[in-house]
This record gives sequence, structure tokens and C-alpha cells, in this order.
Amino acid sequence: MKTLTNSLLAVLFLTMTGLAAAEVSYYKPSTKTGASLCVIVKDDVLAHTSQILPLNIKGGQIAAGGAVDQTVLVLKNLKYLLGKVDSNLNQLVKLNIYVAREDLVPEVRQRLAQELEVTAQPACTYVVTKLPDPKALVAMDAVAVSGSNKKLAQAQIFNDDVSGFRAALLPAGRTAYISGQAVKADTLAESTKKTMEELFQTLKYLGGSPENIIQIKAFLTPMSEATAASQVIDGFFPYDSKHPVTLVEWYSSLPIEIEMIVALPDDSSTTRPAETVTYKTPTGMKSSPVFSRVAIANVSDRIYVSGITSKEPGDNSTRIHSVFNQLKQVVGEAHSDMEHLAKATYYVSENEISGDFGKIRQEYYNPQRPPAASKATVKSVGIPNRILVIDMIAVPAK
Repeated sequence: MKTLTNSLLAVLFLTMTGLAAAEVSYYKPSTKTGASLCVIVKDDVLAHTSQILPLNIKGGQIAAGGAVDQTVLVLKNLKYLLGKVDSNLNQLVKLNIYVAREDLVPEVRQRLAQELEVTAQPACTYVVTKLPDPKALVAMDAVAVSGSNKKLAQAQIFNDDVSGFRAALLPAGRTAYISGQAVKADTLAESTKKTMEELFQTLKYLGGSPENIIQIKAFLTPMSEATAASQVIDGFFPYDSKHPVTLVEWYSSLPIEIEMIVALPDDSSTTRPAETVTYKTPTGMKSSPVFSRVAIANVSDRIYVSGITSKEPGDNSTRIHSVFNQLKQVVGEAHSDMEHLAKATYYVSENEISGDFGKIRQEYYNPQRPPAASKATVKSVGIPNRILVIDMIAVPAK
């Protein structure tokens, strides 16, 4: 098995910048894309952000300009927010990048590569979607190592009054990844309310609490009603403690599906658990051989994998096998395997692939140990002639 020798410079860099406790490995970083194939983080406090738009913070409006200018401004805003939680762009481990049109992706990727340090290129996933503000061409949310060395007993939520952006600090410890849940209703607002209530029942089952929610991602339609959905979600939390939210438009008969990341109470054991990830089915829900309702990372280590698309167009079967074979290789090189996947997000641009995708997943997943997951049909996965991208979080096998 290959080792992560490509990452040594990045680890040294973090140590030199004062993060002596930080252990972050950037595997196969690329100066062309500004991304690493995967990023491995060990036992660190992680900052998760809300979806960052190209806002002129002082004016509160989307800045004029093309995708390149907006990419620069999004990164500037992200740097500003991360600075509030003892982090910065050199400590990024994951970027989710949302672009309004497929033809803009190369411009965004090129500018991202120019802006980020080669020693700290995060895992990246691109999705083409309408954004909450129609003037926005690009948006991002991020995961970054926080410089705080203190042991957090619970999540810390930061709401920036100037920009409206949000961040949550995930303590080193157990983390629940809750698959997308959806409750159908006549309106987007009502569906959002009922889905959040169901998610809170899942939280109760897990022994978790709403204040320890780290990030909420909602797949919804139509994006023109995003404000209504956001207001409903925010209404579940105190005024001064709104949690990071990301919105993606999907094509579905369901108005909304919502997934969550939640910090869970740590057990009292000081030894590393024998099982690094466990899978749960809350009471009243049906289990599935291709996804888990909840995956719990029992250790602080994370492996963030950049979005994987097929190497060649081909038929649906060829594309799906290509993606899973690449995933198997990447997580194997990062000292994990297909039985230690925690959270998957599957983006497809043609829903016709769904049938084959469901069947072929069973060839790669242990039916007792599939990752928590959400699948969303979106406008594009960011690359011409590709219709599937997998975004994955794994944990080490031991």
C-alpha cells in the first residue's frame, strides 16, 4: 500500500505556523486544481462554515463582476470568518464549491489554485446549482482546522453580526453524520418544519442535543423560495446561535431533504475504540443495504476525499464502477477501506443513473456498514460528459 509521502511538507508547514498539535496530511495536492486527492486530519478541533457568498460585507450586497472576481471575494470572506474562530485559509481541509453554471467551473478552479498555498490544498467538490442569491455565481462552505488547543466540551457556534456568516467548532471526539431526511408537505416551508422535527427525533435517539449541531445541508426546490426554508430552519435555534446552513437546489418531487453533522457526547474511555465507525438505524426507520441512517465516527480522525467522477464517459455501469474503484483506491491509500466510510453525498445530473447506481453500490458496500448518505439530482457535476460525482468522508480502519 502506498504511503502519504506527498503530505510531509504540509504537516511541517502547520507545525511551523504554531499548530504543534495539528496533524494534517494533504495527499497528492495539485497546483493545477488547487485541491488534494484527499486530506487526513487527526484529533483536531474543526471549524465548519455556512455557505459563503460573494458579498460585499460592508454593503451587504453581492459584488458585481464575473466568476473569477467573485471567487476571490468568497475566499476573502471565508478568510475573514475563519479568522474569527482561530483559523485561516492555510488550515483548510475541505471546500465544497457551488457554481451557478458548468462553463464557469474551469475559471473558478484556476483562480482557486492561484489563491491557495500549495502546502494546504483542501479536498474539493464542485456542484453546479442555483444559489440563494441569483446574482451570485459562486459560493463555498469549508472545513478547516482551528488553532484552538483547548479541549471543547461541546460545539461552539459563532454568528458574525457584520456579514451574517456562521461557523461551528466541532470538538475532537465522536461525531454523528445523519443521512438526509425528508417529510413531504404541500409547501417548502411546511416540509422544512416537519423534516426538522423528524431530525430532532433522530437527535434524541442518538442522545444528542440541538446545540451540538455543527452543520445543516438542505437540498431543496425551488431555490427561489430558499429564504422561507432558511427562516424555518433558523427558527429552531436561539436568536444569537444560528447554525451553519448550506443550500443546494435539487430536482425532486420532494420539496426538501436535510442532513446534519452533530457532535456527540464522548465516552469516558481514554483508549482508542476498537471500532472507529458504527452505524445506526433510529427507532421507526427502515435500514438499507446501501446507506445507513446514521454513521457515528468514534474517533477524531477524518479522511476528506475530493469529489470523484468517472475517468471516462461510457455507459452508466462503466461510470459507476470507475467512481467506486477510484474511491476504493483513495481510501485504501489513506489507511481506510470501504467498510469505514462515514458520510457520502452523491450528486447526479441525470436521474436515469439512479437504478444502476443503487444496484452497483451493493457490490462495494458491506450491507451492514454502508455510509450515511444523501443523493441529489442537480444541474451538473461540473465536468462535461460526466453525470455522477461522489463526495466522501471516511475514518481510519484502526
